[in-house]
Amino acid sequence: MTSAPLFPSPLDGAAGRPLEGVKVLECSSYLSGPLCAQMLSDLGAHVLKVEPPTGDPYRNFGHKQGGTSVPWTNANHGKKSVSLDLKAPQDMQRMKALIAEADLYIENWRPHVSASLGLGYEATRALNPRLVHFSITGFGADGPAASEPAYDALLQGRTGLAFFEAAGGTPKASESYLVDKIVAVFCAQMALAALVKRDRTGQAVHLQTSMLDIMSYFNFTDMFQNMTYLEDTAAPAYTPQPILATLDGHIVVSPVTGKQLGRTLEAVGHPEWKEDLKRITDKKEMTRTFFERVAGPLKTRSSAEWVAVFTEMDVPVAPVNSPREHFSDPQVLHNRIYSEMDTPSGRIRVPRHPAQIDGQLLTPRSPAPAIGQHNPPDA
Repeated sequence: MTSAPLFPSPLDGAAGRPLEGVKVLECSSYLSGPLCAQMLSDLGAHVLKVEPPTGDPYRNFGHKQGGTSVPWTNANHGKKSVSLDLKAPQDMQRMKALIAEADLYIENWRPHVSASLGLGYEATRALNPRLVHFSITGFGADGPAASEPAYDALLQGRTGLAFFEAAGGTPKASESYLVDKIVAVFCAQMALAALVKRDRTGQAVHLQTSMLDIMSYFNFTDMFQNMTYLEDTAAPAYTPQPILATLDGHIVVSPVTGKQLGRTLEAVGHPEWKEDLKRITDKKEMTRTFFERVAGPLKTRSSAEWVAVFTEMDVPVAPVNSPREHFSDPQVLHNRIYSEMDTPSGRIRVPRHPAQIDGQLLTPRSPAPAIGQHNPPDA
């Protein structure tokens, strides 16, 4: 085995980032675990990704450019990669050596896999008494669904999100990987909290969560408002968020206060409708009628014109941008959210971490690695 450090010094550009010097060993696949680790990398952590010799299966997923998976690329920049066959004794020894050096070890295998490999929490704690061992599962460490596969749409269905989004129609799952991305954000927060606890106590921490737990927590605030009180018998309280057509596209108008509702009616040339709406006592029906009436006049002018009118009248409004139009949004450009980076497959666009630390923009420090790109010379 090489005498070089298994965790090299932090990657270029880490200076000044809050997690500089934190060593993260990521042994996860697909999206939630890798995206969590990428966030920690953007914040300055040194992330070493362990992949099987054939690579993270997510490398073969989705749209590809130059033979490289774009979704995988977008969840793995700023990392280094070593490839290990954990069924091979020599590679398992390498894995254990990496665990002994790490501050945080992230794995998102199904619950039985860690123990079967000899890498359960008791084993990793023996290797590293100050390790934060982070286990991310789909449904929990045990229970009737613990061994089931956990994919984004399945979680949207099980947690009520697909039903909620239908608002009385046919349930529909988001085509964005909403669950995986939300789970990643929560996991990054949990990891930081566990590292704080580890530093305070000087002892190892077994951090556990599941996608089911996270989405139940995330959904509850508004989705379950009519089920919060046990004796509440009210009908589900869904607030419509319609997308309204204009002459050349669509906009979102979100008046909340009475003043904003009145200004919206003035903007479309029908202030007299306000008295009609006041006579509707059911709030849900009033909201439906309001948007139904406003929809007609909006089709007479362009989206840009209506955005300007509503903005001038202090009515909450936004254009419905296509993904490509999003890049040219004036506020997106002002915030310098995106930058560009060269990769072996071509030049790519990358978003920075949303935090600014003392004015520093936390742009990605390196492109996603090739399989085993950072294996030691004698591996």
